[in-house]
Amino acid sequence: MSTTVPVAVRSPNAPAVAAAAYVLSWIAGLLLAPAAPERDAPPAEIAGFYADSGPAVVSSALLVHGTAGLALAGLTIGLARVTGVRGGLRRAVVGIGITAAALSLLQFALAVTAVVGEHAATTSRTLLLAIDFVDVLKIALLAAFAAVATTAAARAGAAARWLQVTAAVLVLLLLVGSAALVGVDALVPVLEISLLLLLAWAAAVGYLVARSARSQTRPQPAPGA
Repeated sequence: MSTTVPVAVRSPNAPAVAAAAYVLSWIAGLLLAPAAPERDAPPAEIAGFYADSGPAVVSSALLVHGTAGLALAGLTIGLARVTGVRGGLRRAVVGIGITAAALSLLQFALAVTAVVGEHAATTSRTLLLAIDFVDVLKIALLAAFAAVATTAAARAGAAARWLQVTAAVLVLLLLVGSAALVGVDALVPVLEISLLLLLAWAAAVGYLVARSARSQTRPQPAPGA
């Protein structure tokens, strides 16, 4: 199978570094996240949550949405460059990945807006629902990104069969699990599993693409050496 990885790739480790930053940001942010009220909680309860847990909300959002969004953008650019894909696939990888990263940063901005200043209780609830709505859109894009990024890695000869199967399962779980964000509580476990699998996939694709690029750029011994 032919590869599209160039003979010399600048920063071949970029995908692995960005993937590690993405995973670590997510994990740290989840550890700091306070228990949020239910989406159908009274507006006064939601407003009280943002008032009482403001620092924790911002700290968690900074990691889960802010730095993770920047890391996702870095992973997107790194994968596009290191795999060397061209044409429509490259545009899909970059377009989908950067859009998902932008939505993640928007979620951070919404979280900060919900905490900073004084708002009517109904406004606080609207902001909470807006964050969840953006999350649904972002998860759909992350599912698409997993599909196109894995395809790019496969064309570069860097995606083992198990990674391609993992990506296919991940896409399905993300799309089904996202319904939990719009009130389908029975699918919360599916969402949680899909997010864990997303982190595992991101770490794997970043590492495998970087490893493939390093092997392609390793100096070859001179004939007869």
